[in-house]
Amino acid sequence: MKKILLAAVAALAIVGCSQNEEIEKAGEKAEINFGAVVRNATRATIVNNADFKSFKVYGYKTVDKIAEGGQLGAFIPGLTVSKEGGTDNWGYTDGPYYWPLSGYVQFFSTVPEQTLTVGSSYPSFSYNVGAIGDQKDLLAANLIDKQKDAGDLQLPFCHLLTQVNFSIKGDVGFTYTLTGLELTGVKDEGTFTFDGSAGAGTWTGVKASAVPVKYAFTGSVELVSKKAEDSANLDQANALFMLLPQNIAASAVKVKVTYSAKVTKEGGDGQLTLENGVKEVSLPAITWEKGKRVRYTLNLTSDATEVTFGKPTWEDWSDANPQPDPVTPVTPPAE
Repeated sequence: MKKILLAAVAALAIVGCSQNEEIEKAGEKAEINFGAVVRNATRATIVNNADFKSFKVYGYKTVDKIAEGGQLGAFIPGLTVSKEGGTDNWGYTDGPYYWPLSGYVQFFSTVPEQTLTVGSSYPSFSYNVGAIGDQKDLLAANLIDKQKDAGDLQLPFCHLLTQVNFSIKGDVGFTYTLTGLELTGVKDEGTFTFDGSAGAGTWTGVKASAVPVKYAFTGSVELVSKKAEDSANLDQANALFMLLPQNIAASAVKVKVTYSAKVTKEGGDGQLTLENGVKEVSLPAITWEKGKRVRYTLNLTSDATEVTFGKPTWEDWSDANPQPDPVTPVTPPAE
């Protein structure tokens, strides 16, 4: 397998989309080589650089720059680039491919691989988010208007979905056991179109499929609430939802929770169950953003009152270089 010297991949850390891997240009014929870095690359397993082991890249020739209406011509028909063993070196078995003498080359890649629709402008693909257990962390990268003298190429992969997480809180002195959480009303299919930007592209036509998917967590999470600030995160029990970015209208998306609330009897003789059943609550109006994660805190109750939400919090999907205060609270509009 042809070796690719990746000077900037020695560390292969989780970083922003601006990072890249350097590659060599061999001989008088300038060979095209590839490497990649994931921008914080989950039940969908969250893809990071440690487990990002291969990708397939497509290259298209254009006479003019793509923004000027360059017709995409087939050039590299899906070249698989793989990490070699446990090393940080990447290589490929097909090729090699060399830069054309004139014109431009446009590069696109998705992980997992998607079927691209190609025309006279940027390619696109359709995508459906599967149920829990079938969800995948979807990434994409593009390099636009590249020529032989482009220097070191950069193939920066970005996350295309929204990571949705849940936590629970409750009244002090109670033990809560959540045994089910289900999301309904979520839009699960759309079209992603590349646009040459650092974020790779945009989603359009996001809608619910003919048979909408119910996203359900059926594990068990326990919270022993001793202080007002005590909480438990469902994603610690693999309840992580990887969903399409979308505008959430008020009351459009429902969350159904199944849980019990218990309190120790006077004298310490066992526990008394005060709440044991199913409650449903609507998500507030808000926008799920591409490549970011949002956490909803469910305020569980120990009686028959309604389950409510605290303010959802947002943070960049970036763990490698956390900012001093990476979480910015977002106040949803009143319903």
